[in-house]
Amino acid sequence: MEAIKIKDFTYYYPETSRPSLQNINLTINEGEFILIIGPSGCGKSTLLRAINGLIPNFYGGKIKGEVLIKNKNISEVSKNELFKTVGFIFQDPEKQSVYNSIEREIAFGMENLNMDIRRMKKNIAEVSDLFNLDFIKEKSVNDISGGERQKVEIASVVAMDPDIIILDEPTSQLDPISADEILNSINKLNKDMGKTVILVEQRLEKCFDMADRILIMENGKIINQISKDDINIYINKINFLPKISMIFKEAGFKTLPLNIKEAKKLIANFNISNPSNRNLKSFNDEILKVDNLNFEYNPNKAVLKNINFNLHKGEILGIMGQNGAGKTTLSKILVGLIKKFKGKVIINGKEIQSLSNIERVKSIGYLAQNPTLYFGRDTVFDEVAYSIRNIGEFDREKVIELLKKFDLYEIMGKNPRDLSGGQKQRLAIACTVITKPDILILDEPTRGIDIFHKIEIGNFIKEYASLGKSIIIITHDSDFVGDFCDSTMIMHQGEIVAYGKTLDILYDAIYYSPQVSRIFKDKIKVVNSREGIELLKRITNA
Repeated sequence: MEAIKIKDFTYYYPETSRPSLQNINLTINEGEFILIIGPSGCGKSTLLRAINGLIPNFYGGKIKGEVLIKNKNISEVSKNELFKTVGFIFQDPEKQSVYNSIEREIAFGMENLNMDIRRMKKNIAEVSDLFNLDFIKEKSVNDISGGERQKVEIASVVAMDPDIIILDEPTSQLDPISADEILNSINKLNKDMGKTVILVEQRLEKCFDMADRILIMENGKIINQISKDDINIYINKINFLPKISMIFKEAGFKTLPLNIKEAKKLIANFNISNPSNRNLKSFNDEILKVDNLNFEYNPNKAVLKNINFNLHKGEILGIMGQNGAGKTTLSKILVGLIKKFKGKVIINGKEIQSLSNIERVKSIGYLAQNPTLYFGRDTVFDEVAYSIRNIGEFDREKVIELLKKFDLYEIMGKNPRDLSGGQKQRLAIACTVITKPDILILDEPTRGIDIFHKIEIGNFIKEYASLGKSIIIITHDSDFVGDFCDSTMIMHQGEIVAYGKTLDILYDAIYYSPQVSRIFKDKIKVVNSREGIELLKRITNA
C-alpha cells in the first residue's frame, strides 16, 4: 500500500519568485526506508515539511499539486490524525522542546493524542530503553547537551508510535557512539517494526546500507531515484557519497566501497609505503593557556576536572568527546560566558577576568551549537555586517567577499530564518569571523553541512590559521578533525583523556578514528583524507 504519494508538487516560500520545490512526483510505499541526499539548500528539508503538513499550514507560501497520506489529500487530514500518522524530527532539537522535564517532554506528544496514561508510561519506558535515556531521565532538558536533547526529541516522536517517521539530520549533534545508536534504532524501527522511514542525513556511512531507495535532489528537484540493488551501478554518477566512497573515487578506483569492510578488501593484497613530504607543523607563540581549570554547576558535581592545555598562534585544535563530556561548558568559560570557575584562563598574557568586553570580543569569536541564536536581522547581508557596524568598521566589500567565500552571495537578500540548516550554519560562521578575532571557537561548525561545503569551510579555517589566528573546533566529526586540525583533545566525563598531535591521537582510536585511518589500520599511520587518496593513487597507478 502507498504510504505517501506526491503529484506534480511545486512550492514557493512567501515573498519568493523562485520555487523551493519543482514538479515533485514521488511514491513511497508502506515500510520503505527512503534516504534523501543532496547539497545544502536543495530542498530536502522543504520536501519533508510538505509531507508532514508544515507546508503551507505553518510556513505559508504558494503550492501547486498535491500530497496524499495513505490515499487521502493532506489538506483533508485532521491535525490529530496527521500527528498519529506522521512523526517529524527537526534538524534543531531546540525547536521541539516544550518542557524542562525530560519525562514530560517525551510525554507531550502522547498527551496531545489523549493517550491512556498506562500506555504513556509504557511507551516512555520503552523509548527510554531504545534510546538509552535512563541515565539522564531525572535531569532538566536545560541541563543536558545538545546531542542528548536530540535523542530526547527523537524519543518523544517515536513514543507516539506513528506509522511514518520523518527525520531531518537526526545525528547532526551526536557523538559517533550516540549517532550509531540512533541510526541502529531507526533501522530497527523500519526493519523490525515495519515503520516507514524518510531520512535526510549528511553522515552517509551507515545510511546507504540501510536505505531501500535513495532520492537525489538538486535545485528543488528529484533528479534521480536509486534502489538499494542498483546503488553500485550508479555510484560513480552520485556526487554525495559516504566519505569512504569519496576517498576511493578521488583516487581513481572504478569499484567504490560503501563501507570500511569493502574498502579493506580492495586494498588487502597491496603493500603501501608511508606518504612522502608529511608536514607536521610545530608552534611556538602561545596565545591561550588553560591551567588547572575546574568547574561545577552544582556543588559536589564536577563538570570540568583539572583541564590543562595550551593553544598557539596559527594552531587548529579539535576537541572531541561524547555528548555531555564538558566540551561546550569549556568553550563557554573560554569566551567569558561562564565567569565563576577555579583555575586560570590566560589570553595573550592576561587572565580572562581582567579583559574588558571589547577586548574579549576582539580576542575571541564564538560560534555556539545553535546558529539561529545569532539571527535578528532581516537579511543575510545585514546579519554578516552587524558586528563590524557595531564597532565602526563597516566595509561593504569585506562583507561581500565573505559572503562569496561561504557561498551565501546569491542569497544575501533572504531572511536568515528562511535558509536551510546548512546555509544557516555557514552564515553563523561568517558572522563569527567577520571581526577577525585572534581566537576562533567553533562549536559543531559542520552540523548540517554537505561534504563539499564542509571542505570549503575547512579550507577557510586553514587559510584563517595561516594569518596567525588560532582556532578551536568542538566537533563529533573525526574526518573533519583528521583533515584540518593540527592537534586534538579527547574529553570524557569532564576530563582530558588524550591530547597531542592529531596524527598521534586519532590514527589508532576506536570510535574517534577517521574513515581513512580505518582503511589503512595495521598498514600505515594516516588520518588525513588527502594523504589517504595519494596512497590509494599509488595502487591505481601500479
